[in-house]
Amino acid sequence: MPAIAITALLDVGADAPDTGASRITVVAPTDLAGVNSTTLGDATHVLVIGERRHETLVRRYAAALADRGPTVAWRTLPHGPGAILVLANQAASIGLDAGQSVAFLDALAGLTWSGAWTPSVANLTDPAPSLGEHLRSLTPGGKGFVVTLSGPNPSVDAVGKATVPEPGPDRGTLYCANPDLLPPAAREQLLAASRCSTVVEVPLMRVDVVGRLGTDRAVEAVALPGGGGVQLPAARGTCPTCATTVFTDFCPFCHVRRTDPSDFRGALA
Repeated sequence: MPAIAITALLDVGADAPDTGASRITVVAPTDLAGVNSTTLGDATHVLVIGERRHETLVRRYAAALADRGPTVAWRTLPHGPGAILVLANQAASIGLDAGQSVAFLDALAGLTWSGAWTPSVANLTDPAPSLGEHLRSLTPGGKGFVVTLSGPNPSVDAVGKATVPEPGPDRGTLYCANPDLLPPAAREQLLAASRCSTVVEVPLMRVDVVGRLGTDRAVEAVALPGGGGVQLPAARGTCPTCATTVFTDFCPFCHVRRTDPSDFRGALA
């Protein structure tokens, strides 16, 4: 089975977080020399992932890494840095081959809610706050804002404003970097926005969010899909070049059209 390593390109400060998974490496988006053959171990394939705002850097990094030997695919996701670490951890821990891992990450990321509470939107650019929200940031005594990063309609909502959750499954658990920093009203609004019922602290998500959310006082949050798990699409075959499972017309690593039909349809938790 083609072994995969995952490299997360994240602007999370000088100290890379401990992911707890041997097949995940975290490097800065501008660090083209961040991963080498020693870091990759026995991996024949590498999946490079990052925030959507860093797509140009992710593509450049993937090309530089491919020049060193491994077969490389890349993905950019509409999630914050802590959420991407959680998704990378899930993909690295599931025990699938390289192509299945990419398909799993695609499906999981599409069902995941991510966002944050922030006390101010003064330096937030995506999603862009309204003029009224900027003015509200300057008003003393405010409870802050709930920011939704994922889904078709990223948004900024003042805490206390009625929140309409994006369409999707109930998720159950909301994972946060520092939930004790959340005002009670913000906690309830995050639960409503994410379709969750409980909040759990995840130390993995304690990363620098200034670059994404504009302030180090923001609390990032992520909610994975609930009890239904993640359903992989039907596999379309095996890549004739790198031997990994292919779920689309072309291998995400080699970009070679698949030729060996097979079907690995199944639900994965």
